[in-house]
Amino acid sequence: GMTLDGIITSWNRSAEKLFGYSEAEAVGRNITLIIPAERGSEANEVLARLRSGEKIEHFETVRQTKAGARVDISLTVSPIKDGAGKIVGASKVSRDITEHKRTEEALRASEARFRALFDHGPLAIYACDAAGTIKEYNASAVALWGRAPKQGDTDERFCGSHKLYLLDGTPLPHDRTPVVDVLSGKLPAVRDAELILERPDGSRSTVVANIVPLKNDRGEITGVINCFYDITDRKRAEAQLQLDHDVFFDLIKNAPFGLYVVDSQFRLHMVSTASQKVFSHVRPLLGRDFAEVLRIVWAEPFASDAIDRFRHTLTTGEPYAAPNTTERRQGNADIESYDWKINRMTLPDGQFGVVCYFYDISERLRAEQKLHEQTEALADLHRRKDEFLAMLSHELRSPLAPISNAIQLLGLDTDEGPVQKQARTVIERQVGQLTRLVDDLMEVSRITTGRVHLRKELVAIAGIVERAVETAYPMIEHRRHKLAVTVPPGPIWLDADAGRLEQVVVNLLTNAAKYTEVGGHIWLTVERSCPGGGRPEECVLRVRDTGVGIAPGLLPRIFDLFTQAERSLARSQGGLGIGLALVQRLVEMHGGTVEVLSTLGRGSEFLARLPVVAALPQKISPHTVTAVASRPALRVLVVDDNEDSAESLAMLLEASGQTVRTAYDGPNALETLLDYRPEVVMLDIGLPGIDGYEVAKRIRVQPAHRGIVLVALTGYGQESDRQLSRDAGFDHHLVKPADFAQLERILAGVPRRSP
Repeated sequence: GMTLDGIITSWNRSAEKLFGYSEAEAVGRNITLIIPAERGSEANEVLARLRSGEKIEHFETVRQTKAGARVDISLTVSPIKDGAGKIVGASKVSRDITEHKRTEEALRASEARFRALFDHGPLAIYACDAAGTIKEYNASAVALWGRAPKQGDTDERFCGSHKLYLLDGTPLPHDRTPVVDVLSGKLPAVRDAELILERPDGSRSTVVANIVPLKNDRGEITGVINCFYDITDRKRAEAQLQLDHDVFFDLIKNAPFGLYVVDSQFRLHMVSTASQKVFSHVRPLLGRDFAEVLRIVWAEPFASDAIDRFRHTLTTGEPYAAPNTTERRQGNADIESYDWKINRMTLPDGQFGVVCYFYDISERLRAEQKLHEQTEALADLHRRKDEFLAMLSHELRSPLAPISNAIQLLGLDTDEGPVQKQARTVIERQVGQLTRLVDDLMEVSRITTGRVHLRKELVAIAGIVERAVETAYPMIEHRRHKLAVTVPPGPIWLDADAGRLEQVVVNLLTNAAKYTEVGGHIWLTVERSCPGGGRPEECVLRVRDTGVGIAPGLLPRIFDLFTQAERSLARSQGGLGIGLALVQRLVEMHGGTVEVLSTLGRGSEFLARLPVVAALPQKISPHTVTAVASRPALRVLVVDDNEDSAESLAMLLEASGQTVRTAYDGPNALETLLDYRPEVVMLDIGLPGIDGYEVAKRIRVQPAHRGIVLVALTGYGQESDRQLSRDAGFDHHLVKPADFAQLERILAGVPRRSP
């Protein structure tokens, strides 16, 4: 008890136990003894209410014990009146509700957690009472069903517009969730049932359904809890995973190369169809120890080596590749070749395995071997072709040489009549054509095999054009063409092989002459051109004609070997289809390009572009010399087993003022040297008995013959033949029929010595 002033008047044992103060310590002291400081005003409020006669019941507050601990209590304060009814004090009953408060707090926290899970969890939950009326639902339920239930909605009314199906598509016997059956007890519960939920708009979700009844202590059903978990994404992922799995295994099964998998227990786990050939006689196969399988299929030591390789890769993860492995399977007579490699991989069970890929390259190697043999055969045919062309050229040159010499001798006859002159001119022109054909046969062989080496020097394009026109003019004149040549004033210098460029121009002119009708026009033009873009200045050589032109289908192949336009059986234009191929290759060897512009029936124009030397040369090339100064007579020995060739050349040399003797074999030539002491020996290579190379070597070892100029006259003109001439000691190598002007230039450079 206490007074109206808050003085404690009585204190029982329960108060001593609750607050820790004894009766002696508490009685007579103010009630603030047990009130915490932050609640200091509470005592005055309670006393004021008492004075007004109010009884305070179940007032929950906090008090402080003697030890300073806080205690939750429930107060009941009643006013005490005297006989006259006056309020003179109060009785105060304090009950310890600390444990009760803890329990309430725990319940509140538990309810908050439950509410959070209920409202925000992924489960779609709604609860119904015994009548099936929906009492509670969460956001996930609204999302799954597509709408929220209205107040008072029953499960039947809310879910009746939705349909449920089994996963195989079979509809349930009712068009609603089976809540009614659970409430009536017909269905004990629905647990973890995978169903398809179809909404009114036709959209579907796959769900896991749990419908559980709620019961009271007497076992009576008081309601039901509906839980649905949307597993649509999971099912979709599982379906995709299964599809990927099926596709993966299908790819392995139908892979166009060998593929098999060994698992972590070193057993064959999977084998593709393409691998069945290797393992065809092993039964059973899948699940069998791989080491045992390898020893059945392969002989030692390959089987053991392969086992070690697989185990090493399985243990360490280090891949291995073995290209072009050639082995023989057990019981198989054929030797097979494979490219194979192995890698470690993770299998569906989470364990490591080894996958082996292999390709049967036996057929490919056999094809490569066959191709190699064919290539060698083609190379041999190519070599034989070159040898044939060289031999053909030699054999053709042998009769051409004396014919050419005889023509030049006939030209020296001052009493030549008109008929003889016409006949000689025809023969001279046709011999020139034959000579060019023979030269083309040799050139194509040398150029296409890279045996042509340019002898470059600074040359003026004007001199090259002049000599080319002179060479090609007889054919142009014969067909009565009108040739116009335009060369700019001032020299255009090239770093080039003058003889090869002259060959280019001659071939372009003769090509134009062949395909231009009698009386047509041919233009040969030389000009400077600066292509721009930082590229160096070019010399552009154009040959244009009014001929038949080139068909569009032939243009892309016009520079290919042996390519010609359609001809009549008479082959009136002649040729071998080599000239333009030589033009292109020779121009490209000089760092230039060649192209053609043509319209069928309206002529053609060939353009050769060559790089120009910017700096002026310090001295002019000897190719610009057009005349040879006259010299005193030289003693010349002509050696040739073809007597016509030897005698006709001797007559030409004598007509040019030289002293000449002839010999027809090697021994006779060596014997003639002793008393004749020639300054120049013109020596055929293909001599009977002792060939020209051996004769030259014997001449060179004699000190008395050291100063003799040796000139090889031969039908062989390949670079290898020229190298053999140099090795034997020859100073010059001329191919039959030799250009007599070239012979005269050689003679002009021979130093004189006393007889």
